[in-house]
Amino acid sequence: MDHFLLSLLVTLSVSLGKYASKAADDGSFDQNYYVAWGSNHFTLLDQGKTAQLLVDPSSGAGFSSKQEYGSGYFGMRMKIPNKSSKGLITTFYLTSKPVNQPTANYHDEIDFEFLGNNTMPYTIHTNVYAKDNGGREQEFHLWFDPTQDFHNYEILWNQHQIAFFVDQVPIRVFKNKTNVNFPSHSMHIEASLWNAKDWQGDVNWSEGPFTALYQSFRINGCPYQSSNPQQCYSSKLPWNGKKKWQLNRAQQAKLEEVRKKYMFYDYCYQRGQNYPECSS
Repeated sequence: MDHFLLSLLVTLSVSLGKYASKAADDGSFDQNYYVAWGSNHFTLLDQGKTAQLLVDPSSGAGFSSKQEYGSGYFGMRMKIPNKSSKGLITTFYLTSKPVNQPTANYHDEIDFEFLGNNTMPYTIHTNVYAKDNGGREQEFHLWFDPTQDFHNYEILWNQHQIAFFVDQVPIRVFKNKTNVNFPSHSMHIEASLWNAKDWQGDVNWSEGPFTALYQSFRINGCPYQSSNPQQCYSSKLPWNGKKKWQLNRAQQAKLEEVRKKYMFYDYCYQRGQNYPECSS
């Protein structure tokens, strides 16, 4: 590992470790999640501490949190399919769209999507929907092989910013600014492994079986209550405190380095005229 990546992990492990998703023994699946679809392609391992999703020509699988949230620091440890997985998508995201309903226009969503690949480097796709149809894609090459071991993928969401982290390294920030749409509906967590051939091309099923593994099922979020939605904006919650309104100086420097080195697509460069945040 080069000096740059080592410094990223050391610095940010200290600054974010308290609120990052914990190790594989941090909670069992049944405490906070349920199987949303593809139950015959879903298996719990390690006494409920690891979820395995399988995809084949008949189906994939997905799971969802039992609770809706209004803010929080959400993380998952993941190991994505190996071999030649072109055409498959592995996801971890927040969404206001009801479970198992058609994709809704004008909803909120914060996405991590892992695009199947044949070779290194692997691609991670991010997007933000804010009471609209999204279109805010930013894509990065990962600096490691996500098929060989578990890695942490985390989303910080409060009323000031959304921040995406990979192994506690910030890769993207979306700020809540005047005249900029920002996610404000309650959202739940979803995760899935599915066949995206219409988007990513045909899958070579002879390379299977294809499985994704998920760990770390404790949720550090504010459960949403329609009778008192403002409670999830409280600055007393650790992810809402003033120190979480923006990245600190060290994190900002790492963000800029990562984006310069690993980001290869940014909607602001392609379609920035359609999004006010791109000019602010």
